[in-house]
Amino acid sequence: MLPDWPRALGTPQLSGVLKAQPEDFVVEEVFPVEFSDDGEFDWLWIEKRGDNTEYVARQLARLAGVQPKAVTYSGQKDRHAITRQWFCVHLPGKNFPAWDVPEAETWKILRKGRHRQKLRLGSHRYNRFTLCLSALEGDLDELGHRAAQLSQGVPNYFGEQRFGHQGGNISACQQWFAGTLTPSRFERSMYLSAARSYLFNTVLANRVLDGSWNTGLEGEIYALRDSGSVFSAERNEETLARLASGDIQATGPLFGKAGRLVVSAAAASAEEAVYSLHADLCEGLLKHGLSMERRALRLIPQDFQWQFTGNKSLELSFSLPRGCFATALVRELIRYPLAN
Repeated sequence: MLPDWPRALGTPQLSGVLKAQPEDFVVEEVFPVEFSDDGEFDWLWIEKRGDNTEYVARQLARLAGVQPKAVTYSGQKDRHAITRQWFCVHLPGKNFPAWDVPEAETWKILRKGRHRQKLRLGSHRYNRFTLCLSALEGDLDELGHRAAQLSQGVPNYFGEQRFGHQGGNISACQQWFAGTLTPSRFERSMYLSAARSYLFNTVLANRVLDGSWNTGLEGEIYALRDSGSVFSAERNEETLARLASGDIQATGPLFGKAGRLVVSAAAASAEEAVYSLHADLCEGLLKHGLSMERRALRLIPQDFQWQFTGNKSLELSFSLPRGCFATALVRELIRYPLAN
């Protein structure tokens, strides 16, 4: 079972439902594409409903008569949602397929084109979300007050879907590291990602509790808001001003072997305290060759808008950088049952 990570605004008094139906959670990659109209790659703009990204990729491989590894995409998207994203199929020496999707499928091709470039993981920079929170119960004035504060940023937690049903990916990872479980190649990647995410969330949770998640500590590594490039800096008036404006963000660890930039002083102490409590996860990640990366502790939504659409429903729209979770915003607004 996952912890109920602490919230910046405290535990909401309101409850509600997220994803009562797939149409309540719409996400679209922000990724403009200009086709070269030649080359070996078919790019497909696909809308799916109730399917995960891997499933659609396998179906595309089947339709094209290629191996699954010939199909790529920029990012994984939610299953219980309406999502629009690019897929790419490598078809060297082959004609442009008809791409006739069977009527029984719950996904469809909205646009297609041929390109000389391959679509690679992490190619898009942002996702655009439109969410509907329904069956709201509680003080709606509090909900409006909380929504008005979200544009200033929220803790950048990994969402519960990263950890599997009731956090099962973490326990499975621990069994794997202990030698009592032999996962598949796909499961290994999933478990390693879950372990790093769990350590990050734990560091972030502690810093939400002590109030340093959006103000920084001595010895911090910072990230530029737009590029994500990381750097070290003294915690002086200029740094604090840039933090306050959202130009830079304090970062937390995606654990692995330390590289050139490492935290020190109070920031290092905050992270070491978590590592000591989860030595099994840290040792396993190092054993499997993971290198340290950094992730912003604060998530600031772009173009954030909200409106009540009925007595007991609220619509949210916003953009987030890739790899960030819309549920990090929603959990600051309401308490909701976990879909997984």
